Amino acid sequence: MPKWYSKILEQFRKTILKPLLKLKPNGAVNWRHYGKTIGIIERYKTFFQHDLAQVFIEAGFDKITDEEWESIRPLLGEEKIRQHLIRVLNRPVGDSESLEGLGEEVLERQLEQLQKVTDNALRLVSQQDAKLTALFFKGMAEGYGCMLDENGHYVGDRGRTNIYLNFLVYRAEIEKYRQTMPGKSRRDLQRWIIEKTRIHISNDDGWFDHFCDEICLSVKGVGRKANPQIL
Repeated sequence: MPKWYSKILEQFRKTILKPLLKLKPNGAVNWRHYGKTIGIIERYKTFFQHDLAQVFIEAGFDKITDEEWESIRPLLGEEKIRQHLIRVLNRPVGDSESLEGLGEEVLERQLEQLQKVTDNALRLVSQQDAKLTALFFKGMAEGYGCMLDENGHYVGDRGRTNIYLNFLVYRAEIEKYRQTMPGKSRRDLQRWIIEKTRIHISNDDGWFDHFCDEICLSVKGVGRKANPQIL
């Protein structure tokens, strides 16, 4: 992976993934951590069942016209997504079955499996004494809000998570773009990213340049040089 890709993952480790990484098992059962894990699972289920629609509205997906969707769909890699869903479902799939239907079936299966994980955890904790049970449920409450807030946004997000995620999604294309000759500048890259992702990326006060410096992303074209102290 390119250095800038690893830098983004490192930022996630320090921010939105930090609460999750703290739960890494180290031998003996930590009932409070176990409860946090179940809390995160339950919040994840709530996100898909209730929050996701509102997130789509906030992102402006409900305002995209049919004509705009027709231009966007070829960029989504729908055939690759379809093949992935078919592998996950592991059943014969007819040509008439829609991508949306397959996705809903995969999500339903996943939620059912997560519910089994929660049910099993509750069964195990019911066999423990009051002290351990209290630790579990305390952790479960903490876990429910440690990664996603009540609006479905990442806790610890500095406002860059959406941009980070889009950079990861377009990793291969960004790397290809960076190698284009003649070399592109950061302004070229900024315009290209905005066109691809449809998200607003400002360069007020050199924001985009500082963002690229932070993740050590350079381009060949003439533009603002990266800060050597960050590199």
